[in-house]
Order: sequence, then C-alpha cells, then structure tokens
Amino acid sequence: MREIKKSSKSDLPLVFLKWLVTVLSVVMILGFLFLVTILGIKISNFNTTPQNLSESPNREILIPNGIIETIDIENETLTVVVKVRTGHLEIVVMDLKDGILLNQYSVKQKKSLYNERN
Repeated sequence: MREIKKSSKSDLPLVFLKWLVTVLSVVMILGFLFLVTILGIKISNFNTTPQNLSESPNREILIPNGIIETIDIENETLTVVVKVRTGHLEIVVMDLKDGILLNQYSVKQKKSLYNERN
C-alpha cells in the first residue's frame, strides 16, 4: 500500500480562509446590527413631537398704546398695526395657535414730496 502523506502546507490556507470568513461574517453582522440600531434611534427621535410652546409661563403680549390702524388675521397669524404717535407705527405679529409673539416692528414714517403733489 501506498503511504498517504499529510502535508500541513495545504491545510494552512484552508484554515486561514475559514478563519477569515468567520471574522468577516461577524464584522458584517455587528455592522448591520449597529446600523439598524442607529437608524431606529434616529427614526424614533424624528417621530417625537417637540414640547408644546403654549405651556410657556409668559403668555402676556403687550400691544402698544395708540390708535389701532389695522388688524389682519391670515394663516393663523394676527397682525396689528398701531399708530403710536404722528409718523410712528408699531407692528405686532402673533401666532394665534400658540399665542406667542412672533415679531414686533417699529416703523417711522417720513413725509414724501411725491405723495403731497399728487
């Protein structure tokens, strides 16, 4: 009978390839689980609603003293134009849904020679 020689040379690449496949499979699975976890956290944070602004303690909005020129309600916003004194207007913009002050302007009017001629 012939004697079969076992050489460790042919087994070494096979063992290395098995080890490499195992390590890469574990890395891929861990990477996938990490990606799914991060995406799940981002999606759950995206779906949460922010704290309601209507719970703010300061809900008083002061409209300046003067003659109210115009009041406009459009797209859940209230715009009030108040003539404080001659040539000076205050414009207050409020959100009707939350009741908060969005913006407040102070406008000083100047006389125009063009408007006086016509």
